[in-house]
Order: sequence, then structure tokens, then C-alpha cells
Amino acid sequence: MPLGPRPKPSTAPVVVTIIGLGLIGASIGLALRKANGFYQVIGHDRSRDTADRARKRGAVEREEWNLPAAVEKADVVVVATPATAVEQVFRDAAPYLKPGAVVTDTASTKADVCRWAQEILPSGVSFVGGHPMAGKEQSGPDAADADLYRGCTWCLCAGDGATPAAIDTVAKLATDTGARVLFVDPVEHDGEVAIISHLPFLLSVALVKTASESPSWRDLSRLAAGGFRDASRLASGNPEMHRDICITNRESILRTLRQFRSDLDEVARAIDSDPAALERILREAKEARDAWYAARYERHD
Repeated sequence: MPLGPRPKPSTAPVVVTIIGLGLIGASIGLALRKANGFYQVIGHDRSRDTADRARKRGAVEREEWNLPAAVEKADVVVVATPATAVEQVFRDAAPYLKPGAVVTDTASTKADVCRWAQEILPSGVSFVGGHPMAGKEQSGPDAADADLYRGCTWCLCAGDGATPAAIDTVAKLATDTGARVLFVDPVEHDGEVAIISHLPFLLSVALVKTASESPSWRDLSRLAAGGFRDASRLASGNPEMHRDICITNRESILRTLRQFRSDLDEVARAIDSDPAALERILREAKEARDAWYAARYERHD
């Protein structure tokens, strides 16, 4: 249901234009519109149906079909498109950004995006790259959730020339969605998310591919239960978005896959001929996962 009227702010609201109103963009809009009238949220999407659904959900106050009109008065522009679309959005929006505007994004990879921003965006416009570490296997504005970012880590990469005020603006936007801000180097970010985000997705895809292409899939599907459901969940993610992640983080992902293949070979050798080594591998993995889970989640309960 659309949100009710916003409380009148004591000062002029920050005008935020969100470009791309799928799950990520629409969820940002819903969260910001809960922030006591501090933000005026305008939306733009290449799909009029998507933009209309986002407005009906209450993610934006109004849609703007024309990109120049959508960004020309914006204090903050949030580019929430698939990663490979970001470069063209920068090119299309750059001539119409007002001096002092702040541009951020939500792409899952940062090195290419930060480079595009440096090359394309005009002087007088600050870029602060962003990556909220949250999502769902569902996509589109109908799956949007105002609490999607609550408690999550929101990575920020300040571009060259970004003003302290611009950095503070994007950090406040992130925290106003309920997220925790973490400043990171773009290249380091891409290497790290290749391991903890992109690899899990690809393993989920490989699992589903192996199972569903088996001659016994009809019988396997009847046996599949919680373990298969949980391990295969990520494979239901947006194919376009994950294609772009792989394109823009190719080297880090390939390096991570090579390491995983080596680790999987070690497990296979242990299964084949070394029960003691197998138990050691299983025990070390359990201990590492349990320690991470306790530190990351149980301390917040």
C-alpha cells in the first residue's frame, strides 16, 4: 500500500532521484520515504510499468519518464540499475546534473563503476559509490521492502574529488535505510565480494544445473528438501543482474573459482583415501562457520 502523507520537514527536503526501480531501487525509496519527510523521492525507470508499480507501492512520490527532467533538480542521484547499465546512465545524466549534486550507485561491483564515474561525471558533481549488501531472490518493485537494508552493511567508495559533505550525505542516506556504513577500497571490495557474494551464487547455480540436468531429476525433485532448498535459493536471483556482476568482476570471480576448484579437489581426495583428513576439513569448516555466525548474528539477538 502507498505510504501516507509525509510529515512536513522543518527544512527543505533532500531531493533524491532513483534511477532503476527494481527490488533495490524501490526498497531504497520505501526506506527513505519513512525518514520523517527528510527526503523527496523521484523515480525513473526505462520500463513505465516498473515505474508505475513502484509508485503504487509508495516507493516514489512521482515518476519522471524523461531522464534529464528526473535528475536536473536532484540533490542526490541513486543509480540502481544492473552494473553494465551504469556507464550509459552516467553518460545520459551527466549533462543535466546540477552543480553540487551527489551521485551514488548500488552496483555489486565497484572498480569499473568508480572508473566510469571519474571519466564521465562533470567536475562539481561528487561521486560516492555504494553497494548495499542485501537482497532477495525475488526481483522487481513488487518484492521491495522498506526494511530490506535494516542491519545490513552498506559499502561506500568515495570517488576522487568527492567532497566531505557529499560523503556525509550518502552515508546518512544509507544509515537512514537502517544500514551500517563501511568504507572500502573499490578493488579490495570486488575481490572480497567475489568470495562472499558472487561465489555462493555461482555455486547455487551449479548445484541446480547438476541436479536438474540429471536423468534422475524427476525422482530427485521429489526427494529434495530443506538442504537443497537452502543451498539452491540464490539460483533464483535475477539473471541479468548476475550476468553483469560476472562481466564487471570477471578477474576476481575467475580467481575465486580457481581457488574453490582447488579446495573441492582437496575434499575429493580426502573422500577417496583419507578419512582423517576429511574429518579435519569438515570440522574446521564447521568451526569457522559457527564462529562467523555467532559474531555476526547472535551478538545482536
